[in-house]
Amino acid sequence: MYRKSLTAVLATSVLFLGCQDYGFEELPRSVIKEKRWSQTISVSSSADILFVVDNSGSMGGEQEQLGRSFSRFTQVLKEKFGDVFHIAVVTTGMESAACPACSTVITKSCINDTGENGRFQDRKGHITWTAGTPVFDFVTDESCRVVNNDNTNCFYDTGQERGTALVGINGCGFERGLAPLKYALGNLQSSYNAGFLRKDATLAVIVIADEDDCGEVGDVYEMTSDGGNVCYFASKGVGPEPGNPNYTPMTYHPDDPNQRPYELTPVEDYYDFLVNDVKNGRKGMVKFAAIVGMVDKNDPSTTTIEYEWGARNRWEITNACTTPAPGCTGDYCFAEPGTRYIKLAQLFGIGQNAFVDTICQSDFSDTMEALGSFVACPREFKLSEPPLDPGLASILINGEEVPLYSCSVIVGDKLKACSQDSDCAQGSCVLTWIYCADAGSAPAPECAGLDFTNAAGGIIIFADHYDPCELITEGEVHIEFVYVPKD
Repeated sequence: MYRKSLTAVLATSVLFLGCQDYGFEELPRSVIKEKRWSQTISVSSSADILFVVDNSGSMGGEQEQLGRSFSRFTQVLKEKFGDVFHIAVVTTGMESAACPACSTVITKSCINDTGENGRFQDRKGHITWTAGTPVFDFVTDESCRVVNNDNTNCFYDTGQERGTALVGINGCGFERGLAPLKYALGNLQSSYNAGFLRKDATLAVIVIADEDDCGEVGDVYEMTSDGGNVCYFASKGVGPEPGNPNYTPMTYHPDDPNQRPYELTPVEDYYDFLVNDVKNGRKGMVKFAAIVGMVDKNDPSTTTIEYEWGARNRWEITNACTTPAPGCTGDYCFAEPGTRYIKLAQLFGIGQNAFVDTICQSDFSDTMEALGSFVACPREFKLSEPPLDPGLASILINGEEVPLYSCSVIVGDKLKACSQDSDCAQGSCVLTWIYCADAGSAPAPECAGLDFTNAAGGIIIFADHYDPCELITEGEVHIEFVYVPKD
């Protein structure tokens, strides 16, 4: 009965109500604490989707499983956007002191000539397994830098099991997933990456990584015995003294001759870049997704950086989760906390303009399908807190109240309000929108199967005959949920 998509991009805020008549005003004044949950929806019929894929040595198993699931993602895009979507892929590699350019001498943890430093991938990768070790080979095709409906096999070809989404595992061990955004969507748009960004298309950035972001090149001193762990020290802002099992907080790494403080380029800088520099302040035109190491995807705030003394006689980062991907054995079958990616998702609004999921899973099919719907606009509207009485709540679209019941057949472009026992000239009198408190909410089956992750206050869905985003082909729709909070 209810739609699986809304062609929109969402941004969330909570405001106090002004003066207007609503059903809950009949309640005793002592219990009225009116609030208005709102989303500004920028409607777009096209999408530019940038994947940032970790190509460090621990990503072999995850990439294979992701590859097998990508067809679900492109299938949803075709259903929602037809032939007006773009896909491009970059890696987490940026050239630096510990990650120089590749050569015949340097073959590991190096930066390739293509597909790194923010350049779009044009190498279609393929994985084979030898004695439990993933081996990649690549075929270069410059036409694959920007993928559209005509060449989705560039992204991933299910028949050949090859595509730009498979980026290999010889990349930089100092993973930087956010710095490439500024290169890929900045100056490179007029040269190497030309033809990707469109002014009025939704921009979706999807990061897939099993380690955290290490900021900009130069944020940390890389030539230490701690390797990439120094990125976590800098992300947390304090690190233990290497070699000392008695935790002694350090504000800079003792090997760093410049004694630079433990800090990384603020995540807010990347938010500002995406929203203000790329989309000229149009918040609703940007979506961000993070498939990273998490302790609990239902509560991303529980994912934090913690230290433990490891078997290698040095401080290690406590793993966020264990990777169950087939073929994954040994030291790399885990993911470390993706705290900076989670923080960026929180800035965009998890459950609204941001999507999060764990990389610790053996089958990404459901995740890819959910991502496709998220980019095309989600099926549901997730609330941060529950209403006291959903029956007394109201929904406004661009300032106009949406009737709780309406005729299921729209004549022209008019929605006709009705009561439960009234007749409609065409169709029947049905709910225009429904509130679902949880997966078992009545009326079934509309609430069954919904993903209540990051929906502590429940979910609102609209009926098939009323998609608020079809009111406007390009522009903005403002949705407001007027309610009394439960607590």
